[in-house]
Amino acid sequence: MSTDRKDSLVEAVLEVLRLNPRFSKIEERNVKRILKKLNESDLTYLANTFDVFREFLEKKCSELFATFRESIQDESGE
Repeated sequence: MSTDRKDSLVEAVLEVLRLNPRFSKIEERNVKRILKKLNESDLTYLANTFDVFREFLEKKCSELFATFRESIQDESGE
């Protein structure tokens, strides 16, 4: 596996983990080291899984925001 490919897969996982404000730089460095030890198929599977999870989170957050915005508009219209 090329280094560029592996780096992009590792970054895909880290992007999702960074959504958690408690995910520190120290944890990021440790997770990065662990991820780089995985073989290509395992790392690809993990990156794809995290990507699906990120899409799910984005969808749910958008839905929550839309619901919240609607409730505020309803309250101000009353």
